[in-house]
Amino acid sequence: MYKYSTSFTNQLEFFEASLPFSGKLDSNNRWIKLSSQVSWEHFEKIYAKTFAKIGRPGKQARLVIGALILKHKLEISDEELTSQLTENPYLQFFVGLPRFQSDAPFDSSTLTNVRKRLGEEEFDKFENILIEDLTSKKLLKPKGLLIDATVCESDITFPTDCGILNKARKYCVTQIKTLSKIVGTKVRTYCRKAQKEYLNFSKKRKKTKKQVRRMQKSLLQYVRRNVKQMTKLIEQATEHGHVVSNKVIHQFQIIKEMYRQQKQMYTEKVKTIESRIVSLHKSHVRPIVRGKSGKNVEFGAKVSMSYVDGYLFVDHYSNDNYNESNTLEQTVSNFNDRFGKDPNYVAMDQIYGSRENRNYLKDKGIRTSVKRLGRKKTNESSDKEYRWRKGKQKERNRIEGAFGHIKQKYLLGNVRAKLPETEYSWFRFALLSHNLATAAKRV
Repeated sequence: MYKYSTSFTNQLEFFEASLPFSGKLDSNNRWIKLSSQVSWEHFEKIYAKTFAKIGRPGKQARLVIGALILKHKLEISDEELTSQLTENPYLQFFVGLPRFQSDAPFDSSTLTNVRKRLGEEEFDKFENILIEDLTSKKLLKPKGLLIDATVCESDITFPTDCGILNKARKYCVTQIKTLSKIVGTKVRTYCRKAQKEYLNFSKKRKKTKKQVRRMQKSLLQYVRRNVKQMTKLIEQATEHGHVVSNKVIHQFQIIKEMYRQQKQMYTEKVKTIESRIVSLHKSHVRPIVRGKSGKNVEFGAKVSMSYVDGYLFVDHYSNDNYNESNTLEQTVSNFNDRFGKDPNYVAMDQIYGSRENRNYLKDKGIRTSVKRLGRKKTNESSDKEYRWRKGKQKERNRIEGAFGHIKQKYLLGNVRAKLPETEYSWFRFALLSHNLATAAKRV
């Protein structure tokens, strides 16, 4: 259930009247300026549709959406955000509180529930509203299109075969101890012996291939035994009338699939496998091979984005690896849907320069910055078209800088949400915060 909030036309006067010591707010403060760039009423209509018609009323849209924008802008945790909201009157003004209050307006778990509630459809509508406001205020002038892909790394332990097998073993042992008490039988798991072996292995600074394979074989045997024991205990517990939680069953299915993958890789002596699980608590995360110096593989969601006049927009989001060159047509189509026209030019990396993409842009009359096919001209440096492409390739570096900026300043370098849907919301709120901050600088 959702009850629409009452709009405060004179919010600043009401808010200042509640401040201690007859305080006044500076109308030029960055949070007051930023709040004027958001169409809160339009956001509220979209947010209200995610609620049922009955039940306890939810928190106001400006309160929770504004709080999540602040979280990414200030680079703080949910708990720290609730603390700062009780101390800073400007932050309270931004989230729409009518008067200053010294207690937290919500619990930090509320923000997690909001991330679960909002999906791709709602964020696309938020984005369209923002684009309409920016273009009407002439803060966004869409001309050229810069495109590229990046990986927003998830907050997981760096995965190793032995490490993930040992985590699975420890989880199974914990559940076996709980289920064995319910069933009333004693199960021998060899957990102390297994843990001692793994600790002796992990303490070695340099591990040979032979030592790694020996440890893998040993852990596979322990996990195989524990999986078999746990399967039997779940059946016995069910017969005794005990209901095993869906969370445990789901995690157990992940462990069994992970064991199958690890067993196959060990037997075939390979290091890669399709849909490889690299984290037990984030089973949706996949290794993304990028080929960068110092970081050949990244673990997180791969995202194709557009850079238009300083603003970033998402075109394709996936937890699986994909070839970004296949998303060009979708990106150009999204530009047309957002701004009602095709871009004058597309500045992109050489990976997008396939014949299909070149022919597609040529048919639509869009210039591109990728190198021409064929033999290089002898006097190419004096060619006007060559100089234009060179300039646009330099311009394309802006999107690389924007990627680094949102990762360092908007919490996208280490996504700490746990579920696939909350990770997606985390990413979209970070982009929304970045775009609003960019607009506020141009006012």
